[in-house]
Amino acid sequence: MELSIRDRQRFRDIEWLMPSVDVVGVLERLGAEDVSVHGDEVEAKCPDHHLFTGRDPSHAKWSCNVNTGLTYCFTEPRGSNLVWTVGRMLDCSPREAARFMTGQDPSMLQGAAILGRISRMRRGRSEKKRDPVRLDDIREDLVNRYISQACYRFFMEPPGKKPTGILPETVDRYQVFERRWGYYSNRAVVPFFMHGELVGFCAIDLLGERQWLLEHPLNDQDDYRKTLYPLNFRASECLFGYDDVEPGCERLLVSEGAREVMRERQEGLDGVGCLKSDLSDEQVLLISRKAPKEVVMFFDGDRAGWSATDKNAAKLRRVFRVRKCFLPPGVDPKNMDGNEMRNLIKRSKLV
Repeated sequence: MELSIRDRQRFRDIEWLMPSVDVVGVLERLGAEDVSVHGDEVEAKCPDHHLFTGRDPSHAKWSCNVNTGLTYCFTEPRGSNLVWTVGRMLDCSPREAARFMTGQDPSMLQGAAILGRISRMRRGRSEKKRDPVRLDDIREDLVNRYISQACYRFFMEPPGKKPTGILPETVDRYQVFERRWGYYSNRAVVPFFMHGELVGFCAIDLLGERQWLLEHPLNDQDDYRKTLYPLNFRASECLFGYDDVEPGCERLLVSEGAREVMRERQEGLDGVGCLKSDLSDEQVLLISRKAPKEVVMFFDGDRAGWSATDKNAAKLRRVFRVRKCFLPPGVDPKNMDGNEMRNLIKRSKLV
């Protein structure tokens, strides 16, 4: 394939492109096997050998740096970068490979990267290495926070769902912002803080699956995720809303997601989100440091939520006074007002 001099230069060094690339997601979409993350390096069976030439390596001998996009195969050995690797796999130009990796026009991404570097130089800050979990980008976005009325409406009235009643001031309090470019484009980003430090975030799709697929024509239905978490984020070591809980509080509600906690806090109740269905030992330790007088299991009113209520109550009952609150079928904590929550808690059983 004949390439222009500009394209050769543009895609020789792709560090400008990598903040918009989920390396693990790209490899999974290509069909790479034995994908694993080790710090800044993502390892897998070599795509050239395993996928392109049909060989079956005994184990992962290929790596890609998430900051620079540089790849290296320890079998041959030789190096390349992720754009050229994807281009060989898909038999396409570097420009099309970059679009496959990001879902965006690479020219626009490079322009944004150049403008960002100029802005940082003017502020007297040197360019830093990109964190694989992109927390540096999130910190910058928090400083220059943008959120639209459509995003506020999404939190109050999610499309096709019951209204939550989450107010704009609650959304602002938790520093939610809207991302309009890159891998997390068209998503509401909810930052997670622990002990005053940003430790992660979730990015919730605002478009809906059908519109998302139209915006990402090179993706298929299996690529869609309603909520995305950053690379290397350890949910088991984090509790959403943890910093808002006062030590020694009367009652602490444990729910699954961030929006449930936002609604509970809006109604004057202390709550934390475990960001999954099962509490880890680290999360139990975090709760114990707040020393609540009573812990209430407050998960969704479905089979998974009821199962999580039983499992987590059994784990916490050795340490705390625990209530199991089984929500009615189809009821979600974020759809309830304060009186409904309190009445349900009063009728719940102590373990």
